[in-house]
Amino acid sequence: MKKLIENVKQTIAQKEILWAYPIALKLQKYHYSLAIQWAIECIQIYSSEIKSGKLSQLNKYIQQALSEQNFLTPLQCNEIGREIWYLPEREEIQTAIARLWWFIAAFKVGEEHVGIMEAISTVELMLPDISDHHLLDRYLEAAVIIFEEYESQN
Repeated sequence: MKKLIENVKQTIAQKEILWAYPIALKLQKYHYSLAIQWAIECIQIYSSEIKSGKLSQLNKYIQQALSEQNFLTPLQCNEIGREIWYLPEREEIQTAIARLWWFIAAFKVGEEHVGIMEAISTVELMLPDISDHHLLDRYLEAAVIIFEEYESQN
């Protein structure tokens, strides 16, 4: 994973889009929930750094993703995503959380490619300035920790 992270840093330095793809793909190959966990972690990191008036309204959806995602149907996940998407005055974090729910729904029905693309969108929305190395380093570190914790348990 650490070698992959170094490659991603080079991709970002070249200002390439879809920098999150190899990370999400690797996490997903072990278990799709790892990619979801990383996306949620990135949202939480972003929300701790960026002040948003909507965050208190959206936090319930993040908590719901953490606690209830395994109990909901793909249709329910899509509906939650749609509900978030159409809240007034959409901000980046709102868009990312809606996409997170569509990401969960896609994996539940076996649409891995769609799920990965939603995962990438979720994470990359949380890095509006690709040169923000403070946020980027925290996101990459979170991916490594999630991967290493999973490996140590399996």
